[in-house]
Amino acid sequence: MAGGGSSSSSSDRTLEVTPTWAVAVVCLVLVLISMIIEHVIDLVGKWLKKRRKKALYESLEKIKSELMLMGFISLLLTVGQSLISKICVPKSVGDSWHPCKPGEESATTSADDHSTTGRRLLQDSVSAGAFRRILAGGGGSDKCAEKGKVPLISTDGIHQLHIFIFVLAVSHVLYCISTMALGRLKMRRWKAWELETKTAEYQFSHDPARFRFARETSFGRRHLSFWSKSPVLIWIVCFFRQFVRSVPKVDYLTLRHGFIMAHLAPQSSTKFNFQKYIKRSLDEDFKVVVGISPIIWFFAVLLLLTNIHGLHSYLWLPFIPLFVILLVGTKLQVIITRMAVNIMERGDVVKGVPIVQPADDLFWFNRPRLLLFLIHFVLFQNAFQLGFLAWSWYEFGYPSCFHQNIEDIIIRISLGILIQVLCSYVTLPLYALVTQMGSNMKPTIFDERVATALRKWHRLARKHLKENRRSGSASPLSTSRPATPSHGWSPVHLLHYNRGELDSVQNSPGRYLTDDSPDVEGRQEELMEGQPEVEEDRGEARLPVAHGVDAHATSFSSYQEISPGPSPLAANLMIVNDRARMADTKSIGRRWEDMDTDVLVKIFKELNMIQLAPVSRVCRSWRMACSDPFIWNTLDLGHLQSNFIQTTAPPYIWVDERSDRRLTRILRMAMALSFGNVTYMIFHFNLYMKDDHLSYISERSPCLRRLVMPAWNRITKDGICQAIRRWENLESLTMPSIPHPPYIMEEISRSCKNFSQLKVMGTFDVNFAFAITVNLPKLKVLSLRCSIITKQALLLILDSMDSLEVLNISHCLLLETLRRPVRSELDQAILHKGSRIREFFHCQSSSCTTCKRMIEDEGLMRWYRYEDWFWRRDEVSSLDLGDYGKLFDENCVNRLTAS
Repeated sequence: MAGGGSSSSSSDRTLEVTPTWAVAVVCLVLVLISMIIEHVIDLVGKWLKKRRKKALYESLEKIKSELMLMGFISLLLTVGQSLISKICVPKSVGDSWHPCKPGEESATTSADDHSTTGRRLLQDSVSAGAFRRILAGGGGSDKCAEKGKVPLISTDGIHQLHIFIFVLAVSHVLYCISTMALGRLKMRRWKAWELETKTAEYQFSHDPARFRFARETSFGRRHLSFWSKSPVLIWIVCFFRQFVRSVPKVDYLTLRHGFIMAHLAPQSSTKFNFQKYIKRSLDEDFKVVVGISPIIWFFAVLLLLTNIHGLHSYLWLPFIPLFVILLVGTKLQVIITRMAVNIMERGDVVKGVPIVQPADDLFWFNRPRLLLFLIHFVLFQNAFQLGFLAWSWYEFGYPSCFHQNIEDIIIRISLGILIQVLCSYVTLPLYALVTQMGSNMKPTIFDERVATALRKWHRLARKHLKENRRSGSASPLSTSRPATPSHGWSPVHLLHYNRGELDSVQNSPGRYLTDDSPDVEGRQEELMEGQPEVEEDRGEARLPVAHGVDAHATSFSSYQEISPGPSPLAANLMIVNDRARMADTKSIGRRWEDMDTDVLVKIFKELNMIQLAPVSRVCRSWRMACSDPFIWNTLDLGHLQSNFIQTTAPPYIWVDERSDRRLTRILRMAMALSFGNVTYMIFHFNLYMKDDHLSYISERSPCLRRLVMPAWNRITKDGICQAIRRWENLESLTMPSIPHPPYIMEEISRSCKNFSQLKVMGTFDVNFAFAITVNLPKLKVLSLRCSIITKQALLLILDSMDSLEVLNISHCLLLETLRRPVRSELDQAILHKGSRIREFFHCQSSSCTTCKRMIEDEGLMRWYRYEDWFWRRDEVSSLDLGDYGKLFDENCVNRLTAS
């Protein structure tokens, strides 16, 4: 026996001399406490399951895993304490990086020699030989002293470190729970705001048909001011704004409306509970915050490492979480203001409630989740400071080298409370609202029942897919369509069930269209059935669509009617059937999939775009025939115009969102059916498109050779240049006049080596002429029909363009200069120089109706006042647009308008 009970100190007795009843009582108490804690956690888990708080239940499981991790750490420290204490290091190494001064350590050592608490971590840093705690398996300090060294850390130090890690974990969990509870308490008022959106008063005050100036709305008055345009003032104002009504009612309602318009159907405005969605999202984030990730543990080690005498970490470490949480709150306020500024940049006039556009580029590094990591870091570091304060006070008392001044303790405690209040009542509600403004909505958009059903559907779909692959089937959808119809070779009976001729899917700006699937028929099914595509983002240009996905948008459905009344599709299909029979009388026994492609193309040439959509779904051969270049050589959208209002601020135009939706649907259908075979594309002059539309077209029509541009007040410099880079084969461009033309001429010169024809409609001044002569010296055809031309610009073109073969200045208003708008006539010098060009068209006759209109309009041709065909005409035959095409006729426009 290692020493008798009478000869050893009572505090150093081993189990050999300890009564068994004492051991049993201690074990019983520890087991009872553990069982009570486990039972309480189990009851809380059952209560959360009963209330269907799945995210909070998973957070509880996260806490249990953290406690289990603490158990493993405790086990490792207990088992390895004797081995760790036997690791010896030189005295010079052991005397470095101390948290206290040597004098303070000696004073503490002498004061604690008579203490019975055993709190001697500081003495371990001075000398392990002067202080040792005798435990079973001890003796490491004596062995190190015999070698003239000191232990790496004593057994008593390991015990104190064990306590600190446990206190740190518990304080972090409690701090996170209290922060989340206080934040949820602050967000309870949002419930009343959510209920208000379902009242008739709210619907009346937010009438979607009412036009207002953006600055006159409540959201505009709050965020649109002189400081919102300054990159410095906006941060200063938003910094102070977070302390006063961080989330006002107008911000909540506006961001709610923007979220619904971006990701859901507009009719969901009165049905969708945005406040519950935010609560579910916050519960999901709580799972992340309440845990301690490896990165956070790494920060904990760094914080311990900074506790060195001379660094004065106790002075500046508590201010780091304060600085970070204020920075995060300011950034969240800046994001809301930037969304308001974006509304103003789209136009002065808004319809109904101002619509904010969620986007990831509003956040740092396009990552909304980065803000959650920063909040997690703040909560952990603040919990670390408070936990370290409590632990050091308990272990070493007051005063000690950790607590020399009462002012330091007051600063730490007050900063901890201040950060708690800021994070709970200011930053957390603001974070919960603003992080929903990313490009993608979170999975918590579905409640638990819907999410469970979707997961079950996904498992069944994967199971069926595996079974079909094993059985050799092409795809799960292929089983629903027979290879050969039972009604003969005519497919008309298959189209009987497709009553509509255009997809009525409602999509969201957060969802995009891609055409990368190798399965042509399967891809067309997705495009026409309105199924949201789930595929990998490959960095392509994608087209945002203006509507949201409804709750039932993910089910396969047939086409819906676009307009009431009988549809001409049945008659057209009968014509298709009859012509096919006449063209192939010798092959009555052949299957309809094997019809000659040339015959199908000639037949389908008579159909318009809406009629082609259901025809392309009959079979693969018909699908390929519908995308033949013979059909899609020219896509003429000249019948399609925008409903717009001119404004006084950039972009000087406001366009009805229904016009954007129609254009989006048409482009999606056209690009899906054409398969990149469009070479000529024509838009109406009064059609206003966005950068997304133009980028989408350029991505899916790489072979474009001729483009008739619409008015492009909403197309930016980057948008047009990016599109031109993709059109390497572009030869002809009809464009409106722009204030600064060099950038587009330079891009055409770099990217379009075959470019030879240009038509400009608008003002043609010296700058425009100089940009053409410098960048397009080999231009062959130039039309300035119905434009304002300065005399100097015309002379510059005639003198510098040696390769020019055709010049059209018919019906132009010739001025001396733009600053002095005095009409000029074609003098002999101009006519003489123009005679050297192969074809020189000019007309300034007083009897010409078109010339009279130019004079009445003061050279600013009001295209929308005159006949639709007027802007299509040109004396140059290669630039004249002629009659409207059949692919998109008036019938298509009427059906789209009616829908």
